[in-house]
This record gives sequence, structure tokens and C-alpha cells, in this order.
Amino acid sequence: MKKMHNKQFNETARDNPSHIWIEPTDRCNTRCIHCRHYYSNFGMDMPDEIYRKIEAQVLDGATSLDLIGYGEPLLAKNFEKIFEDCLKRNIEVHTTTNGILLKNDALLEKIVRGGMRLCLSIDGARAETFEFVRPHIKWSWMIEILERIKKCREVFQNEPKAKNFLLRFNFVAMRQNIGDLPELVRLADKYGARAIFVMTLAGVEEPASSASWREKMSEQPLKNSPELVSPAFLQALALAARAGIDLNVPPSFRSLIFEGAERRRGVAGRIKYYTRMIKTGLLYAKRKGAAKTVRKVFESLRFANDIAIQKCFYPWNDAYFAANGDVFPCCVVVEKMGNLNAQDWREIWNGLPYRNLRRTIHGWNPTAVCRYCGFAPGINGGDERRYAKYFSKFQRENISLEAPNINFSEGFYPLEKKPDGSPSHRWMSKRGCLLLRPKKGAQFLRLLINPRCFDDLNPGLCRINGGAPHYFDNTCEDINIPIGDVSGDCIEINIEMEKTYQPVNDARDLALPVRGVQYLFA
Repeated sequence: MKKMHNKQFNETARDNPSHIWIEPTDRCNTRCIHCRHYYSNFGMDMPDEIYRKIEAQVLDGATSLDLIGYGEPLLAKNFEKIFEDCLKRNIEVHTTTNGILLKNDALLEKIVRGGMRLCLSIDGARAETFEFVRPHIKWSWMIEILERIKKCREVFQNEPKAKNFLLRFNFVAMRQNIGDLPELVRLADKYGARAIFVMTLAGVEEPASSASWREKMSEQPLKNSPELVSPAFLQALALAARAGIDLNVPPSFRSLIFEGAERRRGVAGRIKYYTRMIKTGLLYAKRKGAAKTVRKVFESLRFANDIAIQKCFYPWNDAYFAANGDVFPCCVVVEKMGNLNAQDWREIWNGLPYRNLRRTIHGWNPTAVCRYCGFAPGINGGDERRYAKYFSKFQRENISLEAPNINFSEGFYPLEKKPDGSPSHRWMSKRGCLLLRPKKGAQFLRLLINPRCFDDLNPGLCRINGGAPHYFDNTCEDINIPIGDVSGDCIEINIEMEKTYQPVNDARDLALPVRGVQYLFA
């Protein structure tokens, strides 16, 4: 697993990104129900001048490239040119496609012979479920495309670059199709796909032009459905282990898998449940070696839950280029880093938005998007439980809001109390100053806040004794501020929020509710 490129924090990146994402078009030839194309219209290919900038300034430093985005990459007029440019530079190319255009034998031959890493979006293993998600694609077409890929691989399997060709499936899990996951593993084994990447359904809460779309999708998320997730994944994992197929478990689904068993009575009941589910998954495989398969399944689940904590490396190593020239740090974060139409690449790569993001990740205060990311490993690209697990290792020392060694100075409103007279929280205005005495050995200062006070994001920064800014937002229930080496008998923390709120019948400008303060010791 790749680690941060340098142990010592640096807010700038010396080199170009080693992995880049290019959205060659945001046009699509279908409207799948879980995609923005279902309720919105897009219609542009990446302009030639934008791609020329990427080719001249970024491409030479890359080792891998993803042709991906909200559109269908194979529709792009410059798809083949980008692929050829990468082949000349020995850049490994990945693309994700709905597969419709792979009926073109000439295009399919180029992809296979060039050794592309091809990912097919297949959200079901039966006509009923697949066509529910992708209503403009027939299931029979998908089977035909898989047969074409299989035959093409057999024809060119001995060519040097064709040996690098890799097929995998993308599967967006939802209530309608989760039961198809074991059968999808069988399909992958039949047609030579070596990996299935499972993604959770996202974006249902987005404002959409179609109320019917929201109604159709409102029942599809699986976050509260262990009775569906648990048996499907246990069966699929058993089959995948037997077939040698890499099947990921999204962070948000790991607890659901075990919750399905936790509802059984006692240890014996849980073991019986696991055994039954895994044996069900082996119905299509030879029973010999079942114990080994069971062990592989639980090793994969244990690894998924206990993966070593490390920081996200994407802001130092990745860049995503949208069709309109917008630059993002990855395919998940929606905060724009810049635009190639208006800025030079070097200006963007080490510009203020990129540097701010790197500082945030270095300070262990991920935004909500980063905190629940299922792509990158570790704390800023892992689930909430991994994040909490890291900080659970620290010893905590609470500081009372009324303690003499803490001073809520300029910018803080008077202490608010509960009905019983005990301290509740201190509201801060747009800028606030917090003074407290240092503690020997303390590595973090934790501010406990209440993010539910506000509906939207409120970014902020803080400085300790006038040092480098530390960035955070109110999506987290705690803000962990690295203290570092502090000299003197006082720590001065200056906090600044981007915006304030004025409640009804309240003249105060409110920005941050501090309900507790803690020292964290290693």
C-alpha cells in the first residue's frame, strides 16, 4: 500500500502528480438511475487547448491515468489520442465504461492490444436488476459485450502489451441489486474479470430537477439494511476467495456485515449464521477446501477493519481534470483547486486551495467527504471508525469550561449553562482567542463542538502562538489541533471562522459552539 511520499509535512508538492484523472467528456449515451445524467443534461468534450496543457505540463510526470468522469469516456472524440499519448510514455491507463461502444471491434481491439485496465459498470447479474439501474441498456447487450471481450483477449493474448490487459467490474450497491452480488462474482469468474469494486449509493439527497427521481431512489440506500448486506457479502466473499477475485468491502458496509450476525443469539448462533452464509456462497464451488475459504473470508474482513492508519496521499500525488478545465484533488472531493482556462498548472498545483487541503490532512481534521471516503486508505480516506480508533489510543484529560487554567478571551460569549447550573458550552463569534496553560507530553488539543447546530459547512482556521494555520470545518464533532513544541507558560489559540449566523430573536453573531476542551497524550 502506498504511503505518504514524505514523512515530514510539506504544504507544497515538489513533483507533478504520479496519478491523474481526466474527464474527456461529460456526455453520456445512457441515463442510469443513480447518476446525475438521469435528471440533468451535460454536453461537452474536453477542449483541445485544455488537453494540450495537460499533455505539455502534467502528463510526463504521470505513471498511471484514469479516463473517467460523469460522462461515458468512449464517447470522447480524443479518447484514442489520449490513450496513444499514454502508450508512448508507458503510462498505465484505466477507464470505466458502460460498455455499449465496445461493440465496435476496432476500438475493442485497440483497448485489448494496448493493455488498458478496463472497468465495466455492471450493477446487476440478472436482466431485471440490471435494467432497473441502467434502463437504456439491455442485459443481453452486456452479455454480448462480455463475450466479445473474452474472444478478443484470446486472439491477442500473446502480444506483449495485451498481457497487461485487465478486466474488472464496478457495482453500485443498492436495495434493488444487492442480492445479485454473489451471482456477479460467478459472472466475473466466467469472463475473466479479476476484481469487483463495490461502491455505496451516494447523491440521493442532492437537489434534483426531478421529484420522481428522488422518490424512486429514496428507498435504495442500504445503510440501515444489515439483513440484506450481510448474507450477500458473506456469500460473495466466499465465492471470490475461491475464484481468486478481489472483492472490496466498502467501509460503511463492514459493520452491517457483522450486525447481521449480532442479531443471532449467543456465540453459537453467530457461528451458525456465518457458516450457513458462507456455505451458501460455496454452492457453485467444490466443497473441498471450504475451511480454507472461510478463513480467507474472515481474514479479508479483519484486514478491512484493522488496516493500518495512515494519511491520505492524494493531495500530493493526484489531480483530477474535469472536461471544463476545473481541477480537483481526486474523484471524490468536490472543492475546486483551480481551472486550467484561467490559471497555469504550477499555479494550481501549489496554490492556496491545494496547500489548505494538505494542511487539513496533515492536521488530522478531515472534512466530512474525506472522513467517509472509501477509496484512499487510512484516516483521511477511511471510515469514521478507523479515525476514532486512532485517537482512542490517546489518553485524555478534560479541561473544565470554568477551570482557572483556561481563558475564553476576546471573541467568546459568556458561558451558557444547563437548567441544573452545570456548564454547557461557549459560543464563539467569527474570531475568538483561547488562552490556556501547556501540558507536558500533550500532542493534541481537542475542541469538542456541536456540528448539528448548523446545516451547512463552516470552514475555519486556528493558529497556535501565531504559527502556521490549521484548517478544519464544522462537519466533525471534534477538532484536533496538533500542539507541537510550545515554549513559555501560555498557549494562545486564535480561531477564525468563515461565516457567522444570527438566530431569530438573538443579536449575537454565532460561529462555533465549544462544549468541551481536552488534552490528548500519546
